Amino acid sequence: MLTFRKIWTKELNDFLLSTKGMKRQDAYKLFNEKYPAITDVTETAFYNQRSRVGAADKSKGSSHNRTSRPLYSEQIKKGYVRIKIAQPNVWVSKAKWVYMETHPDEYEIIQKERANYIFLDGNSRNFNPDNIARVPLYLMTIFNNLGGCEKEQPDITRLRVTMARLKWEQLNIGEKLGLVADGGGGRVFIDYRNARAREYHRRPEVRERINARARAARTENPEKYKKILERNKLRRRKARCST
Repeated sequence: MLTFRKIWTKELNDFLLSTKGMKRQDAYKLFNEKYPAITDVTETAFYNQRSRVGAADKSKGSSHNRTSRPLYSEQIKKGYVRIKIAQPNVWVSKAKWVYMETHPDEYEIIQKERANYIFLDGNSRNFNPDNIARVPLYLMTIFNNLGGCEKEQPDITRLRVTMARLKWEQLNIGEKLGLVADGGGGRVFIDYRNARAREYHRRPEVRERINARARAARTENPEKYKKILERNKLRRRKARCST
């Protein structure tokens, strides 16, 4: 079994065992006083590790504790495998657990940044570490627009993840230069958004719908229609001045 967190040395685990019987908050406070150099262990992470080594508090007679499943049990939830990593009831996706186990150098960013853990070959039962990739949530829209996971083609999926990262960096630079705007479903380059809008409005059925609304507005509310025309003229004038 792989070690869940490389920080938990034998010395630290022995200390956790020595706190058995103490309240969670008191044990955590004592831990911070004894090991002030270790600053990245949250109270939840501390409690989970105490549970793993058998030092966590448990209410006597609790039916929940009597029926608690053993560590590293697995279950299916919404079609994905989850694994129990701490008592009494701490579960994570098995894909995330495998990734954390095999990428200890990324522990800090894993804790701070929300992400999806994808199966590169599209098989959600293939837990080979080489088949699991971490994709930050902010990249998922771009990644899915590029096609997402390609079944039985892990190299293509890896390429799409790389392309999504590149696209994100391009958008960041474009935003600093004022070339990016909100496209409704996320950031897009203004030129791309405008080109798509022109393409959409050139469709005959769209033009007919717009013209019908304009005719109705001109007939039913001529004053409002006049204001709309003036507003559109002003927008076009500003657009010409900015180019």
